[in-house]
Amino acid sequence: MWLRTSSLISHADLTSLDPLPYNPGLLLSATSASPLRLKTKLGLWRIPNFVHSVWVDVPSEGLSVACQKHYRRLTQCDAARRLPSVHARAGQPLYVHLLSGRDYWPMTAFCVFSLLRCASANIVPLIVDDGTLSEREREALREISPGLQFSSAQECSEQVEHCLPPAQFPALRKLHSALPLMRKLLDVHAGRSGWRLFIDSDILFHREPVWMFDWLRAPERPVYMLDYQNSYGYSNALLCATTAAPMLANVNTGLCGLRSDEIDWELLEFWASRLCAAEGVNHFSEQCLTAMLMRVNGGRPAPSEEYRIKPDRAEVRHPTAAMHHYVAESRVWYYVDAWPRIASDASRFESNVNG
Repeated sequence: MWLRTSSLISHADLTSLDPLPYNPGLLLSATSASPLRLKTKLGLWRIPNFVHSVWVDVPSEGLSVACQKHYRRLTQCDAARRLPSVHARAGQPLYVHLLSGRDYWPMTAFCVFSLLRCASANIVPLIVDDGTLSEREREALREISPGLQFSSAQECSEQVEHCLPPAQFPALRKLHSALPLMRKLLDVHAGRSGWRLFIDSDILFHREPVWMFDWLRAPERPVYMLDYQNSYGYSNALLCATTAAPMLANVNTGLCGLRSDEIDWELLEFWASRLCAAEGVNHFSEQCLTAMLMRVNGGRPAPSEEYRIKPDRAEVRHPTAAMHHYVAESRVWYYVDAWPRIASDASRFESNVNG
């Protein structure tokens, strides 16, 4: 099927394209900003960056998998708009925070739906808007969960400005400006009180996450996901010198529960200033700082057999874990196998509800 689809891209089509640098973000932005229902007669070459994205991935993934992956990326936005509504459950509301924006809201939609459809608890998703969500995208997310709530970028910025003024917290504010992932820490927790659980949007749930719900009902200590490796972005020598102690191993903040009013922001500022001054800002700066907090505050990992990071294709196709976090190479199987299966389950879910 995919080889036949790829044959629609003719040599003339390829040569008519201007050269494009490989930019997966452009592919996502193009489809999210202008949602399309792909029709075979349109030709996939009409989608910005599709051909070049496939071309770059063919050596490592093969033509069939590369075409499937990028086709799924293009169609996820439209599929997200067709996800059915999941009615609220009775009982104590349990709040789960996510960060989303224009380029990633389809992932957020599938994450939220996959969680709600297998939950017996009354889960309330709280979406931290990075400032790029349109009202149309917000409405699509509300269709899945009428009780879903949003924290606007302006509201969060004002909260951070009030609680962490730049004169007192220059390093944290620099990180907040330079690294969107710092919103997972600052926007969710600065100036707040009580326990808060954050999950990444590139997560799917395959059955009820009982351990996670038990933690939400009665949290006692911080929690995190157990990573498959240390991903902190800084040299071990700098980390040990900064904390004066060994780092907690393999902390991943794809799932992260903290008590907001127990975060020592002055200590975080000290750590951030040392790290940034010595080795700058990197993609993992937020995860590194959170791992430092977990060591100080006694954080514990979620059970790795149930909350699995970087699942292989066999596990993606036949999940044994309650939750998958699709990082690194497993992101391919997220697009090729995982969310399409959730979309198929959604059709059956809607039929059962309406039936």
